[in-house]
Amino acid sequence: MKPAIPLLSFLFQWAVPYPINYEVLLQILNLSFFVIIFLTIPKLLSEISIVINPFYSFITLIPIFWNYIMINGFIDGAGLYYPYDVPSMAFFSLGLLLFLRKNWVIFYFLFSLALLNRESSCFISIAGFLLSIKCFSIHSPNWWLQNRKLLIHIFVQAIMWLSSRIILSYVFKNNPGSFFENPHSMIEFLNCIITDESHWAMESPIWFLTLFGGIWLLPIIYFKHLNSFSRKLLIVGCIYLLTLMLRSNMMETRVYNELNIVISVTVISVISSFMNRRPSQIKNSIIQ
Repeated sequence: MKPAIPLLSFLFQWAVPYPINYEVLLQILNLSFFVIIFLTIPKLLSEISIVINPFYSFITLIPIFWNYIMINGFIDGAGLYYPYDVPSMAFFSLGLLLFLRKNWVIFYFLFSLALLNRESSCFISIAGFLLSIKCFSIHSPNWWLQNRKLLIHIFVQAIMWLSSRIILSYVFKNNPGSFFENPHSMIEFLNCIITDESHWAMESPIWFLTLFGGIWLLPIIYFKHLNSFSRKLLIVGCIYLLTLMLRSNMMETRVYNELNIVISVTVISVISSFMNRRPSQIKNSIIQ
């Protein structure tokens, strides 16, 4: 990003009253990818049979704002500081849309960029596979034949992902620093919530209980109102959480990147389900 600062300063410094530096460039980047997210989500909803006003796509702002701005920003003073967080959400939403539409030329170009951005780009393939697979049972007649093309694409994407991890690890192996993630420290963090002590990851750990603004509860409480695609997305979310348990500092609210999109889409699915029911059906559903 820094090599672009001199060029941007030369072109646009006249338009703004403050220096164009890394922070300014970062926010331009974040804003650009936010636009991609909000242009993509309505199309993605339509692709997975969620019929609702595109305006509801802005529900995606709730978990993102709460995790990154409120908890990570106002409370802990970090905010949207890392240049790969918001892009990873945009790559996931747009990549999944292209995957479902089988627009492979553009998809593989985008997927290549996503691989350079963050290793969690593999969840584009995982989500695309679960949403596209014809039948879950491999014992079903013609299962391999029905899913042959899909499996070929998944194999190619797996090779691309593994290759990118190996190549990038080799290229940057001599970079200064050390491996930072320590998943087991989550136990210590949870203990801090109980004892009301501060933790290096969060000054007031109790705020962790408000993750995603609490909206993740909706698709769990109203699971039976989710359509089949949304239920499969929840499976993706569970795989994502399992991966974080093994490979990440889960107490950092900014590590749940793609999961923000998964949760937002499933929440919108719940809302769509209620909006497309008759008033009497809604009343009975809430009572049940």
